[in-house]
Amino acid sequence: MVRLSEFIGELVSDISEARRFADQNSAYLSQSYHADPFLNGMPVPHYTIEEAELKFPVSVLNVISENRSREFYSTLIVSAVKLKLPRILGARLADMYLKMKKRELTDHLKEKQAESDEAADRSLSENLITISDELRDKYIESAKRITESVSETMSAFLRAANFEVIKLLDIKDEFVRQLKLSLRDELSSYSEEFQPITEDTLNEFSAEIGTAMFFEFKQMSETDRGVFIEAKTGKMNEYGNKDNQMYITLKIKEQDLDLIVDDLNGDKQRFLSLN
Repeated sequence: MVRLSEFIGELVSDISEARRFADQNSAYLSQSYHADPFLNGMPVPHYTIEEAELKFPVSVLNVISENRSREFYSTLIVSAVKLKLPRILGARLADMYLKMKKRELTDHLKEKQAESDEAADRSLSENLITISDELRDKYIESAKRITESVSETMSAFLRAANFEVIKLLDIKDEFVRQLKLSLRDELSSYSEEFQPITEDTLNEFSAEIGTAMFFEFKQMSETDRGVFIEAKTGKMNEYGNKDNQMYITLKIKEQDLDLIVDDLNGDKQRFLSLN
């Protein structure tokens, strides 16, 4: 999740940075004009951003106040799983596949060297090991299905959890347990050739992903108050869930800023105006 304030702040900061680049270019041109007898005396191009207007859809994921209830923590953990796990898991499955292929190559080269008594160029051979876009996409789709499964089981676990005694480490341990079950079930459909992890590496792999997610849980649980959103791209807007979605129009002038909220019904309301 990202704070609405951080998201808008980064947009405003980037526009200010664009103005800085434009001013730097004008300064460079000024020096060139001054040194050129034909250009000397001509006005140096200097551009200003008269007004910038950005309209973007966001989904409100959570509004966090000082009142942190069971529902708050449950939503927080499940949101972390849904938002972070697909990217982390998809990338790590691809990495594990490449590592497995390199280990197989190393074993093969050792056998070949022992038979021929000749040194093989291992580094050159390893550079030939790649992963196809099709297989990488397949791992990404598997990561999404695993995320959906783990999100459901974690949600059920958190609904029944006693938050007076449960710790983040307990939540991480349950996450790892559920992840192992989902991984084993999902990857059972893969042929041996494209299997990224084995039963021997399943525990270590799940623990590694669990550690990464633990720090996501920790960061989100320690987050200050605020409105947390998920910024939507055009593709996400077309295929994604539109629940809790609203449009924000950000109008920026040199010293002015307007923030206008536009809901799905077309109703507009000026939320903030600074000038």
